Amino acid sequence: MPRTTDARCLTLVLLILVAAGCGAPPADQPAGDTAPAPQTPVVTHPLDALSPGEIATAAAVLREAGRADDRTLFASISLEEPPKEAVLAWRSGAPIPRSARVIMRRDARTTEAVVDLTGRTIARVVEVDGQPFVTVAEITAATTTATEDPRMREGLRLRGITDPSTLFCAPRTVGNFGAPEESARRLVKVDCFDTTGTRTNLFAKPIEGLFATVDLDRREVLAVTDLGVVPVPSDNSELGADAVGTLRTAHPVVPTMPEGGNISIDDSLVRWQKWSFHLRWDIRAGVIVSLVRFGEGDQSRSVLYQGSLAEIFVPYQDPTAGWYYRNYLDEGDYGFGTMASPLVAGADCPASATFLSPVISNASGAADTLERRICIFERAPGEPAWRHTEFISGATESRPALELVVRYIATVGNYDYVLDWVFDQKGNITYRGGATGIDSVKGVAAQTASDPTAAEDTAWGPLVAPGRAGIFHDHFFSIRLDLDVDGPANSFVASALVPQASSADTPRRSIWRLEDTVARTDTDAQYRLNYERPAMWRVINPSRTNALGYAVGYRVHTAGNALPLVDADDSPLSRAQFANQHLWVTPHARDERWAAGDYPNQSAPGQGLPAWTAHRRNIENTDIVLWLRWASTTCPRPRTGPCTTWAGIR
Repeated sequence: MPRTTDARCLTLVLLILVAAGCGAPPADQPAGDTAPAPQTPVVTHPLDALSPGEIATAAAVLREAGRADDRTLFASISLEEPPKEAVLAWRSGAPIPRSARVIMRRDARTTEAVVDLTGRTIARVVEVDGQPFVTVAEITAATTTATEDPRMREGLRLRGITDPSTLFCAPRTVGNFGAPEESARRLVKVDCFDTTGTRTNLFAKPIEGLFATVDLDRREVLAVTDLGVVPVPSDNSELGADAVGTLRTAHPVVPTMPEGGNISIDDSLVRWQKWSFHLRWDIRAGVIVSLVRFGEGDQSRSVLYQGSLAEIFVPYQDPTAGWYYRNYLDEGDYGFGTMASPLVAGADCPASATFLSPVISNASGAADTLERRICIFERAPGEPAWRHTEFISGATESRPALELVVRYIATVGNYDYVLDWVFDQKGNITYRGGATGIDSVKGVAAQTASDPTAAEDTAWGPLVAPGRAGIFHDHFFSIRLDLDVDGPANSFVASALVPQASSADTPRRSIWRLEDTVARTDTDAQYRLNYERPAMWRVINPSRTNALGYAVGYRVHTAGNALPLVDADDSPLSRAQFANQHLWVTPHARDERWAAGDYPNQSAPGQGLPAWTAHRRNIENTDIVLWLRWASTTCPRPRTGPCTTWAGIR
């Protein structure tokens, strides 16, 4: 059977390119109610992730102070980063203050606390108007709650399913469409799939038109919706496995390093070639890279204070009752740190890669170790980093390219997001996000495009297999880049390519030139790509110059982009307004980390970047943050081979 895949297998690239030569290196190089604390490992840097003992300490402090109990859901316990100035001023050997940010849910209320792990005290606790991402424990509980409901079981019986043990169910976040219960309750909608006879794809046989609305706080089914029986596909379709089976068995291609590798990993500090950076795992973002520097010795210079995934918005284009709410903020609704899946040596990453097993908190306030969730490896992409031939002399100089890759894969339902940080020898940083796995399918009556119901069944996406339609959708990625090019005081420059008439006394009548504009405020620094009036985007340090007198900087480039085609005030887009611009620039603010706001699950419209950028804050010659957004539009089609759609920076 054909596999569901995307209509195009493209590479979306968000590039950061060195745009100026070397200047003098800056002098900012970084060297970071009482309860008893369990024994904790020694941390080596202020940005290190919390250890298992520190996670346990944070939960214990809150319990002993009466701020948490056995009914408390610990949505996340993660590092509360010290202020940026303190991290930059820290030197190895100095004391390392440690704090945890704890997000809890109890009695239908969300509480955020900061626990001073060094002093074993509660530094701050406040009730917030918002909901944390859905935890793994809640997903499991919602499935049980839904399938035990008599109304749900009756709907299943009408479809010939009497054994709930054969089901796989998907608790889906519901967004915010203005209904009172969306702001007053913590909701998911649970639909199920028949797994009888399936091996590798639990999504192959959708039970369409039947779903339960579950209150996660009360573990209660509020309603069961039955839109009418659609025959459950009966064939043993794997949708993914069959297509993967078409991959030709080939002689293995194995990279070798006869003289050993070039990567050095010292606790959380990674060094490769002229690069060094701090690596941390976060329960929401997954990998966070910090304190990125390029150069050696006295020529080591800062490039990026911190970079991390800021959100992924995935709106499906089916407005019917069983699908309209499927407009996910994949990172903020589910948490990429919790959704990361184990990496397979020799397939997901080279067998020679270094694999890391980070630690995160769980819903009970304890720690879980995630085995083999990060891989780090170097590779030769098989192309020159630089080459030139002199035709007169016949001399050729060519240098092979090498790259360092930091990778993790987050499996959110049917999609597997492959997320890479890539560093090369030329001083470029590339961020890529690839979507693979299996498209989400809708159960329909039509078996072929010539069936009587086919036109209606495929209004929002074509047939990709008998009885299954692949629904059109988009993926809007956002990445947060706190650039520190030779120090924190930077400016953003948009260099427009402006056509004009030629004034020279030659036959040439028209040319183009660069017209630089320095962004002044974050309210004005919202940009869209315009292919009729293209522009280059750069971050410069106006107080540092290279040997030719130009300000040092990095060029930032995105590719594979798109804009939302739906109304800007439509409910799905209203809580993901970061997707309306390809680039936002803001001043550094310690608590501005997520493009759609801290609590996007069932959030009210306009949170995150639209709210922050409404006050005309200065962004010239100061500490600035770039929020780059790129997208892929997915128009599924039947295909006989597997596909990965990539997105990134290059």
